[in-house]
Amino acid sequence: MKIFFIVLAAILALTAILVPLFLLFFTQWPPDYAWLPAVRDVSIIYSTMFMCVGAILFIVMTALIAFIAFAIRDHIVPALEKVDDTAKTVRGTATFVSESVVAPIIKAAGAAAGARAMVQTLMRRNPPTPPRVSGGTVIRATDVERKDEPRRVTYQPSDKEE
Repeated sequence: MKIFFIVLAAILALTAILVPLFLLFFTQWPPDYAWLPAVRDVSIIYSTMFMCVGAILFIVMTALIAFIAFAIRDHIVPALEKVDDTAKTVRGTATFVSESVVAPIIKAAGAAAGARAMVQTLMRRNPPTPPRVSGGTVIRATDVERKDEPRRVTYQPSDKEE
């Protein structure tokens, strides 16, 4: 199909070039400069033909643009509406899964973590010691005591010391 249009364009271009040359060189002109009105008449006819062809091409192009616009309206817009409906369905499904499946699991995990923290708090032997201040240095116990390990204490200098 592409080759057809290339050949058609080449034929039209050759015709546009060769017709005026043929009319200029192979027409019998009178000897007394009467050929100038004849050339004028040929050029008027030739330009009129080009204007007619241009008008026909303009009409064809307008019809093609209208056809494309209607095709877009009839085919593309419904497809985009289907995509929008699908996106809404996916959004609804994600909300349902979040509310029905994930939220109860998060609540159960939070309750289990709270129960574990409560049991750990109740099972401590010694209550936590408040920080001690010794010579301007705050002493804090950072690790939890374990039954099988000795108590480790980390010393951190206070902000007042340099």
